[in-house]
Parts: sequence; C-alpha cells; structure tokens
Amino acid sequence: MDYRARLRKATSEVLENRVIDYDKLREIASKYNVPPSTLMTFSSFAFHDYSENQVCMGLPCILRGAKDVVRELEKRGIKYSVTYCLGYCDEGPVVRMGNKYYTFVNGDFREIEKSRYEYVLSHRETLSNYVGRGGYKYLERFLNENDKLFLLELLVKVGLMGPGALGRFKSMASSPVKPKYLVINGHEGEPGGFKDRLIMERNAHQLLEGSLLLGVALGIDEVVVAINERFRNARAIIEEALGELRDYLRGKGLIDKLPTISTSLVSSPYVVGEETALIDNLEGGRGEPRVRPPDPTEAGLYGKPTAVINVEVAAAAPLLLAMHYEGKEPIIEKYFCVTGDVEKPGLYREPLTTALSDLLMKAGAKDVKAVFVGGVSSGLIHSARITVKLTPEETRKLGVFIGPGVIIPLSSSRCIVDTMLEVERFFAHESCGRCEPCRLGTKELVGVLEKIKSGRATMDDLKWAEDVARTMMETSLCGLGQSAGKVFLDALSQFRDEFEEHLRGVCRAHVCFG
Repeated sequence: MDYRARLRKATSEVLENRVIDYDKLREIASKYNVPPSTLMTFSSFAFHDYSENQVCMGLPCILRGAKDVVRELEKRGIKYSVTYCLGYCDEGPVVRMGNKYYTFVNGDFREIEKSRYEYVLSHRETLSNYVGRGGYKYLERFLNENDKLFLLELLVKVGLMGPGALGRFKSMASSPVKPKYLVINGHEGEPGGFKDRLIMERNAHQLLEGSLLLGVALGIDEVVVAINERFRNARAIIEEALGELRDYLRGKGLIDKLPTISTSLVSSPYVVGEETALIDNLEGGRGEPRVRPPDPTEAGLYGKPTAVINVEVAAAAPLLLAMHYEGKEPIIEKYFCVTGDVEKPGLYREPLTTALSDLLMKAGAKDVKAVFVGGVSSGLIHSARITVKLTPEETRKLGVFIGPGVIIPLSSSRCIVDTMLEVERFFAHESCGRCEPCRLGTKELVGVLEKIKSGRATMDDLKWAEDVARTMMETSLCGLGQSAGKVFLDALSQFRDEFEEHLRGVCRAHVCFG
C-alpha cells in the first residue's frame, strides 16, 4: 500500500472515530506508518471546535436564541464549545450534548426527534418504494444513448447548473485521461442549510440513481459520495441503500456497466465544502482550498479529472431524465431552506419562478428588513428588493447566488451591525488560515464591528473595514474570504445610515452599547 492510500485510511479512521487524543493519534499513525504530526494537524483542523457539548452559533440559531442556550448551560455548570451549523437549522437553537441533538424551548432542552437514527430509518424511502414510483426505470435506456451529455444540458435548462460548469464537464468527458471521478458534495456546511442532509436521509436511492446517471454521462470510473462527518445518519442510510442497489443491479445484469460508487466521511469545517478543499480532504489532507488553475475537471482527486456536483443537483437528474423520455417539459422545483425571523421555518419546495416575497409569506415572515439569499456566504438584499424571482439569472442581478437555497430573513427589530458581527465571527471561526487576506481580514472585520457595537468606532474605522473587505474580495484564495468581504459590503452599501448612526451612539434596535 503506497503512502497516499495509507494516509487516506489513517485520516478516515480519525474522522470515523472523531479522534482528538494525541496518544490515540500516535497509535493510528504507527498502524498506517504515517507521520504522527500529519494526523495531529489533520485532527486539530477537522475537530478544531469539538467537545462533548456544542452550541451552534450559526446565524439561524443566533436569531432563535442561541445565546439563551449559552446562559442556561453556564447556569447549570455544563461545559461547552461554540460551533457553527449542526445541520438542524429549522429546529434552532441547536445544541449537541453527548451524541444527541437538542433544541431549547421554554427554558428547557428537548431532543430533536428527527436527529434520532430510528426516526431517520423509519422515514427513508426503500428500494421497493422507489422502484414502485418509477425509480431506475430509464437507467438501462440511458446506458444505450450515443450522446449522453443531454442530461447535463437539461440541468442547465432548469437552472440547476450553470453554462460555465457545463463547458468544463463536457471538456472533461472528452478527455482521454483515466480514471475519472465524480464527487457528490454532501458537505452542506452553510448555516441555514439542511436540504442535502434530508435528501441523503430520505431519498438515498434517487440520489444514487442520479449519481450513476451523471457518472455514465461523464464517462466516470468511480463515484464518491462525500458526506459531512456530522451527518452519520445520512451516511448509514446511503450505505444501506447501496447494499440494496448492488443486489438490484446484479439482478438486472447492469452492475459491470456502471461506475463503482462508495461513500466517504469528510471533515465538518465550513471551508471543506469548497470543491478543491473537499478533494484535498478526500485525499487525506486537512481540507484546504487549492490554487486554480488547474480546475478539478482537469486535475482533481488524485490528480485525475474530477467533477464535483451537489447532492440536490444529482438527485434531480432522474426526474429530468424521466420527463425527457416521457415527452414532458423539463421543470424542476428547487428546495429552499427558510429560517431566521419566520413563523414556520423549514424546507420549502418551489418553482424557480417563485418570487422571494411569496416564499417569505408562506414561511410567515413579517416586517422584513433584509434577507440573506443563498446564505450568509452569498449576500444580503434590502427588503425593497424581495419581489425578485428566485431564478439564477434574476438573483445574480442583485449580486447573490441562489444555489444553496438558504433563505434567512431579518425583521425590522434586528440591528444590522449586531447581525453582521455574528456573521463575521462565523467567517473568522471557519477560516482555514491558509491565505492572509482571509485569516487576517475576517479578524479585522470582527474587531471593527465590535468597536461599532460598543460605541468606540470612528468613521476612519468604518473606512478601514470597507478597504479590508474589498481587499478580501479581490485577493482571498477561495470563496470564504471573498464572501466574508462581500457580505459586509452588501450590508454597508444598503444600510450605511444604520452603521453611521452607531458611530453617533444610536442603535435603532436598542441592542448595542450595553
């Protein structure tokens, strides 16, 4: 076994067992003959905020009372660490104690039922149910198509894939380099996002069929479903579905005609969701973004052509293929995760032509001040713009990216400065530290926002923060630093009056200067 394979097995064992103890890390290093320092570095990155008890401080949980959770834990003398996004954002505020997940309601902790494996198992779609509703019906027919790339064109047509990605994937499909890999990105670390976890838990066969279809279209040799290590239930469900699928394909005589498919846990830090960082983590690295070029479609996993496709996109492929073969107009409904200041947080499935204002009305949002569209990493829009249609084209005009489907509205009772401080704390916590603009810039933005919130800032501080944010956008290695700068500038450009009021000691929401 070469070093690369040994390292991958070693880091997989660290992730599987959440190993943070130095003595145990040394044992694993010895077992696989890899440097102990390498595993210690990997573990400290993968579990940099891990402890027995964790309080989520992602924005959706903050807006639903995460600070009350902290006060309650401290009152009870319970030690905890702060983390971001435990994956049950619509149940916020969320806290993990031991291996169980709780929400905080009426002054007490209540276990989140849908986080229990027994609950997940009882709500998953079985192979027989999936086949009964038409699952795997057109797989063999698609295998016999001469030009299979029309499936990707359907994804572009309905707005789930951009034309730029299509061009890179077509080039990859024509490349003679072998083997080729398809990585299904099941990381979903965006605070407020939980659609991919639910798809993996409830519709595993639809995801697996979509992965195989896309793998066949791209000439893939191996598919890897990369799953956030916090989503242990999802991994177990997919593994069970894989066992069913392999038996089914053998019975149909198809298993040797399709790519192999496997699952792999990946580290939970937010930056690992970036596709090159995801690949680095799959190879046994910490999970840091890589410099481009080359694009992963040219040199990705183990230096081979690799396509990275999101869970939701892969799961949509079988539906689009069925519509195509049945002569129907390809239309898809997108999943939207709505949290924040709403009466009915949860998962909504709507056409991409839906207006943001209509979606917010369904979720019970009232007196909206601003909305994070696509999550805090995408951008913030003023309430005056919420009539926008949730299509990629229309949202792009407002400078936001709808892809993650995360919608977080803020009511007029919220302070923009206070909210942005929590957002920038998230980015500072999740920065991998590899590039200086992100590592230093996120801390600078947190520092300035703390000064503004406490009434100690001047106009020069605000100007400095603006310069820092622009530098981060222009020079950060990956999307984390770029997003941290962009969302600050979004808030500043649309709510500058509120920032400047704070410089004069005025907070409209009466939450600052305390």
